[in-house]
Amino acid sequence: MTEKGDSYLFPGGMRLIFVELPKDNGGARLVMDWFVPTGEALVQTRHVHSGPAGAVVERFELIAGSAECEVGGRRQRADAPHVFDVPSEATHVHPRNVGTGEMHVRQSVLPPEPDLRVTSGGLRFFETTAALAQRGKLNRKGEIADPLQSLLTLNDTLMDPTWLPGLPRPLQRAMFAAGAGLARMLGYKAHHMPVKQ
Repeated sequence: MTEKGDSYLFPGGMRLIFVELPKDNGGARLVMDWFVPTGEALVQTRHVHSGPAGAVVERFELIAGSAECEVGGRRQRADAPHVFDVPSEATHVHPRNVGTGEMHVRQSVLPPEPDLRVTSGGLRFFETTAALAQRGKLNRKGEIADPLQSLLTLNDTLMDPTWLPGLPRPLQRAMFAAGAGLARMLGYKAHHMPVKQ
């Protein structure tokens, strides 16, 4: 079980530190620090988070280095200090290090109302991503390489409020649920714990 301050190392030198956990704030937020080497990036899948219009549901605070981040179809490049706010329903891609040194970015998952299901799901997703990265099971975009593992993990940790852009949400819900069910029948598990640094 992850505790505040726990650190996980990814292949290639990226490091994740959990700064604030949902269990400590009633589900108000999940806060993580990422230390990203030059040329590396957080997960690069385009996605959206549902929520009330205008609500900021995810924030990337660039503390050190230079980053490129896509929000609402607009690619932005910035040097620290800078904040990339992600409003609900905005298609976005997480930051990439475009500088010559390490990028330090603080990611905050911010449900519009405190929600342990959403923030704890995010925690389990990032734990699983770190664990699978440590086992060499992510692709270059930071995505889970095994399609069944991906469907199961995404279904059980992130679905609603997280969606892929361009596909009807009822179709996504059905597709992910069917894939997750098959993965479970084949013995997959949605959540994996990484090795602490």
